[in-house]
Amino acid sequence: MQQIRHMNRSIRESGLLAIGAFTACVALSVFASTRVKPTYTADAKLLFTKEDTTSAFTDFAGGGGDRLESLLNDQTPLTTQMQVIQARPILQETVEILGLQDEEGELLTADSLRDGLEVGIVSGTDVLEINYVSEDPDTSAAVVNTIIDRYREYSITQNRAEASEAKEFLLAQLPQSELAVRQAETELRDFLEQNNIGVLEDEAISLVNQIERLAGEAATVQSTLEGTRAQANALQSKLGLTADQAFLVGTIRQNPGVQEALLDLQEVEREMAAEGAQFKPNSPVMRQLQSRKDSLEGFLREQIAQAGGGSRFSLSAIQGAGAAGDDIAQVLIQDFVNTEVSYIGLEQQLATLRNAQATYQQRLSSIPSLSAQKRALERRVAVAEDTYSALLTRVQELQVQENEATYNTRIIEPATPPLTPDGGSKKKYLAVGVFAGAVVALAIVIGSQVLSSPLVKPSKQRELAKTQH
Repeated sequence: MQQIRHMNRSIRESGLLAIGAFTACVALSVFASTRVKPTYTADAKLLFTKEDTTSAFTDFAGGGGDRLESLLNDQTPLTTQMQVIQARPILQETVEILGLQDEEGELLTADSLRDGLEVGIVSGTDVLEINYVSEDPDTSAAVVNTIIDRYREYSITQNRAEASEAKEFLLAQLPQSELAVRQAETELRDFLEQNNIGVLEDEAISLVNQIERLAGEAATVQSTLEGTRAQANALQSKLGLTADQAFLVGTIRQNPGVQEALLDLQEVEREMAAEGAQFKPNSPVMRQLQSRKDSLEGFLREQIAQAGGGSRFSLSAIQGAGAAGDDIAQVLIQDFVNTEVSYIGLEQQLATLRNAQATYQQRLSSIPSLSAQKRALERRVAVAEDTYSALLTRVQELQVQENEATYNTRIIEPATPPLTPDGGSKKKYLAVGVFAGAVVALAIVIGSQVLSSPLVKPSKQRELAKTQH
């Protein structure tokens, strides 16, 4: 019974001690929170509208990008911009512009400013939220707004610098590109001129028609040539003369003196035949006739020599040509000569037609190769012109980009000085005090229960009780 009363008294004492300890811890945390300086958090929101992430050196089309892009598939490009915003140059410029100082009057470092800065992505958007904590509300808002201004100016400066560098690079490429265009055009023009090329498809059709026409004409000439040859052979057989001989005979017989000499010669030969029956060969009459004959033959030989007959052409050829009658012989000789001349002309005409046909056929055979070379040269010209045009267009776009001052961000919510301080620090102190008071109170209750347990020796209980008191 005495032990029960002792335990009840211990519980009451431990409860009072626990309440007292809890109250003391909470009171200390409240007192500590009143000694903490209030802080103010200013925030702003920045919307990213456009960023040209395509290289200015290679984007000849000038398209760029209308939205942010990231090199890594599992990353949003806004994370890159978060790092740019917190970069040391931007933070240092902010410190210098605002003249931010520490407790010792020295300018803050970029790392010190970064400690109070927080940049995050508003989930599901292209918006960044920028927060800065400071003991001065105006300073917190000024820091956020200045950081945003510096970041936006930094973006413009970087874009202009890249555009300027790219423009200078492309300007250096323009003369080479223009030279490539001129060389390609010159090669194409020289090729067309050297091969006399117009429209190859139309030329091929024309060549085929020309070859067919020449083939028909050659066949006609060949047929006429064969008929002329047959006619010439018949006349030659009838006259017993070659073509050269017939031409000379015809020429010589056209001479009036020769014609008269031939008639006289025929008359003398008839007289010699008639007188030969009455007189001996050595008689004066026969010698006189023989003398006249020799004189006429000498005259004819002179005419033959003057006409070009020479020793290869005998007098008998002149005399034999008139065997069929002078008029008929002359007509046959003239026909023979004309036929031979026609034959020679037809041979030349046929050779000309066949040469032209071979030339056209060779040209037709070369058209596929010429067409392939022409297309290759035209492609070179087209590629060179496209490259030069793209370079020129990109240079003009970079000139505009170099001078433009368009931001790729829009401030949708600027930072304003906060009207109320942050409550987080005081709540933190109170939470710590409540937690510490609860732990101490629980320790006191547990300790009292242990002391009041019958398992503990009386001497030990007295020692513990003394310790508690």
